[in-house]
Amino acid sequence: MPSVKSQIRYIHSIVSGSKKLQYLVHLQLKSFGECGRKSEKRLDLRHLDVIISQMQIHWVANCVVPPPRSLSGGDRIMVECIRRWSKQNEITVFGWEGTRALFDHQNVLNIRHETWKSGQFEKFGFFPLFAAQTWHGLQAARNLQLSGNPPILISSSDFPTDSLPALRLKRRQPGIFWVASFYLFAPSLFHHLAGRATPGLKFCAYRPLQRWILRRILREADMILVTGEEDRARMIQMGRTAESVFAVRGGVDLSIPASVPEPRNKEYDAVFIGRFHPQKGLRELLQVWQLVVKQKQGMKLALIGKGSLEDELKNQVKILGLENSVSFLGFQDGVEKYKIIKASRLVVHPAIYDSGGMAAAEALACGLPGVAFDLPALKTYYPKGFLKVIPGDLNGFAQAILRLLSDQNLYNQIRDEALMTGRDWDWDIRAEQLWQAISGQVNRWRERQ
Repeated sequence: MPSVKSQIRYIHSIVSGSKKLQYLVHLQLKSFGECGRKSEKRLDLRHLDVIISQMQIHWVANCVVPPPRSLSGGDRIMVECIRRWSKQNEITVFGWEGTRALFDHQNVLNIRHETWKSGQFEKFGFFPLFAAQTWHGLQAARNLQLSGNPPILISSSDFPTDSLPALRLKRRQPGIFWVASFYLFAPSLFHHLAGRATPGLKFCAYRPLQRWILRRILREADMILVTGEEDRARMIQMGRTAESVFAVRGGVDLSIPASVPEPRNKEYDAVFIGRFHPQKGLRELLQVWQLVVKQKQGMKLALIGKGSLEDELKNQVKILGLENSVSFLGFQDGVEKYKIIKASRLVVHPAIYDSGGMAAAEALACGLPGVAFDLPALKTYYPKGFLKVIPGDLNGFAQAILRLLSDQNLYNQIRDEALMTGRDWDWDIRAEQLWQAISGQVNRWRERQ
């Protein structure tokens, strides 16, 4: 049994460099001094896990597209976790100027920022900005020395803007515990050229580089975060241990919809929430809505979000003659978003290629039943609360919408499932589950050192 003094030295070594943790240890040791005089053979470390759980977290988020332009699922996961974890942990976020803008917009203020300035390249378009973000991240990683015991390093995505600086830091400082986020596998470019459902040409073209990055993540990351159980199983098949891969899924801040009263009347028949991106199925949704309106006049669709397809979608609405049936409401968040959701009768989630899609869960939490394509990932991601149709069956999607809105018994059944499903998405619970998974893996990692 180690002596009391050696155990105290061990505790102080864990929390060195953190004033917050030193204060907690001071209280723990003071308590020991007051109650341990009768038996000084050992120091009671039953609560040491509470102290150890206070960590120094370093988060690389270098390709954020900040609101009001967009808010990706990965960025939402980061913001909501940091909002909660920063109450007990010291967190530093590394990224370009847009990263700071995101946290300011979301009112997450009690963290440190280190900005890798790339904003001057934004005016030149996506690829010059992307290259500048990657370059400045790699250059900064050459000189960074992360603190903590161990330092926890989380990269927000597999994109080189995030993963390559994290990889360089891990190689320079092997004592770092690296948590790599990998939220969507890129499909083959040949799938796109063959006309199959994909997230678009740009993301398919990214596949060779993503595969190169994935090989290094599989080999060198200490933990991997994925969206859903399907991708988790895939990572395990690639050789990762079960405890080193965690399916985040996402969450909902249930306090916000609870604060929004139910409207007297529903303004919209359906609502879409998400980025205007090819993988989200907006092009297909507008064709579906044309079929819906042909069968039932006066149907209204609300689109919440923004993205690269916005101009194309607005033009498509004109071509399809849906100007009076589709409302573009822009990026919305917080109370204003939930006012629109609660003014709708159901949620549509027409993703054609996705590993999940947490935005629809915000509607489920308000009791809106949904309609979605029956993608493999959604079988575990959204097992209930949706009517699902064969992927690509636009007429089937339209009929499912009309059926749900015309059959009150079916509507009530799926609505009740949606409410139950939505309650499982509480961000307080989800963020804690993720933190416990990381903490557990850190402890296993320590034992192997």
